[in-house]
Amino acid sequence: MKNIFFLLTIAITLFSCSSDDSKTIINPNLLLRVDFYPGTTFEEQWNFNSDGLLISITNSDNELIELFLYDTNNNVIQNTKYSSGLPTENYIITYNSSNKITSINGKNYNYSVSENRYYYTLGNESFSCELNTDGIATHYLDFFDFPDEGDDIQTEFDFQYENGNMLSYSGFGSSLGEIEAHFNYGNVINPLKMATLPVLKIKSILDPRFFNDGISSNNIKEYKRYSLIDPETHSFGILIYPSNKIELLSQENFSNGVYESTLTNSYYYYQGDVIP
Repeated sequence: MKNIFFLLTIAITLFSCSSDDSKTIINPNLLLRVDFYPGTTFEEQWNFNSDGLLISITNSDNELIELFLYDTNNNVIQNTKYSSGLPTENYIITYNSSNKITSINGKNYNYSVSENRYYYTLGNESFSCELNTDGIATHYLDFFDFPDEGDDIQTEFDFQYENGNMLSYSGFGSSLGEIEAHFNYGNVINPLKMATLPVLKIKSILDPRFFNDGISSNNIKEYKRYSLIDPETHSFGILIYPSNKIELLSQENFSNGVYESTLTNSYYYYQGDVIP
């Protein structure tokens, strides 16, 4: 009986130590969740793991929109999109020892060190994606050449950065038409930049439209306008915590310079915060 009691005591002690060691350390500077357009039909909730990295996007009903899985190097190795709770697109990404993408869904990608560019030519398709020092797209081109039909398909994006902030982007595609946006920034640090950087690296290749709100910038945007012929513009106001972290980003909408409405663009929760 004494031996059984002794072994039980050891087991309880080991379990207690193991439980203490496995406790997650809370870092109040890392994001827990960001709610975009809360209370509207466009609401999205971006959820982050204990390392402060984006792991999922859900809607107001907590239904999955998008999911991201990581390896031990914090590279995104799987990206799945959902609609009505069912997966609609799934991407499996592999990397080399230098954490450069080597394939997506079995399609091989070449990487040029001197050009900092991913590229390939496969049959009628030519692809190229030039990157900045953060590994984020500065120029994207996907081109399908059908010489016998004369109906080429091209998608192209160009992103202009200065001091780590995306000043503008423009895009053209057979299925998306022409898009264009320009931004101004303040001095408040954008926590989404580092929290989404692994995702931004794969979206540079898979979906450059993911960049349309300036989340890849070092600082928080203060103003957004579209092409010169588009009357819509947006002005952003920032609410700051006493710790100098962004709490809320408000958005004022204008048309031809005339005020139309105000809404909450995004609300930021950090590790340790209580989410209502």
